Amino acid sequence: MRHNLSLLPLTLLLMHGTAQACDGQNKKTETNQGSAHMSKEYIRDNNYRVIGSIDTDSSGKQVAYDANFRRVGEYDPKADKTRDSNFRIVGTGNQLSALVWQAHK
Repeated sequence: MRHNLSLLPLTLLLMHGTAQACDGQNKKTETNQGSAHMSKEYIRDNNYRVIGSIDTDSSGKQVAYDANFRRVGEYDPKADKTRDSNFRIVGTGNQLSALVWQAHK
């Protein structure tokens, strides 16, 4: 067991180095291919279970998914409109969290 604990700092260092390498690759991809970087936010219920997620691209456009990875809607910040999975306007402003909760129930 003592041997495993001594490997922990090395493991963390390797994970940190890998994360830095990935960051460098993302920056390179963005420069060479335009907007390739995306971020993901998870929506959780009161018991911390994931009920959906929201992906944001580099232009700010967001797409929401339910827990089964089905698309439930999108938000376009330039138009300030939220649309459902059938591309119908739900309303103004970002209402993606509400669409994820609605799909959860």
